[in-house]
Amino acid sequence: MPFKKLKPLLKDILEHLNIEEATPFQKSVIPKIKSGANVFGVAPENSGKTTALILTTLQKLKDYEEHDNPRVLIFVKDKVSALALEEKFEVFVKHMNLKTYSVYEEKAVQVQKDIIYEGVDIVIGTARRLNKLYLMNGINLNDMNTLIIEDANVLPRIDFAADIVRISESFPKCQYIVFSTDYDEKLKSLKNSFMANALKIEA
Repeated sequence: MPFKKLKPLLKDILEHLNIEEATPFQKSVIPKIKSGANVFGVAPENSGKTTALILTTLQKLKDYEEHDNPRVLIFVKDKVSALALEEKFEVFVKHMNLKTYSVYEEKAVQVQKDIIYEGVDIVIGTARRLNKLYLMNGINLNDMNTLIIEDANVLPRIDFAADIVRISESFPKCQYIVFSTDYDEKLKSLKNSFMANALKIEA
């Protein structure tokens, strides 16, 4: 069972949330992500994609690192999605020495840059805002180890094509994880760009 091999704290939080059994999709995708493989996770709504994303991200991160640079970037559709995912992460990270932060167009980019500079482990944001921060040296990618795209099928095509691929070129030693409800043309373009050897896990 995927949950049995998680950190004790993560298992305790799942128990507190009354989550005892992994979904079929989680049983398939969590071990593959934990192995370090690049993964396309394709499953319908309510298959446990978001929980799998959170668990595997927090399982991988150490609570303390010498540097304060972000170690995980998560691309989402918009401000609402960014804040919603940050809230779900907070259920877990409030018990850990980790920080999450969401970035989006409706907030001043300099404020976001300053907060990231002070030390954030997981940055969640829209492709356009993450790319702007990247171009203005607002995100130090030296310690980046994971790039995640949540609900790739609903990301705006213009951002998807240009911004995510541009940032991905900056850290070749990175695990890429993409979640989607469909394996559509957007995912195929990612496969052709930088995920040629990725595993496809379907519910």
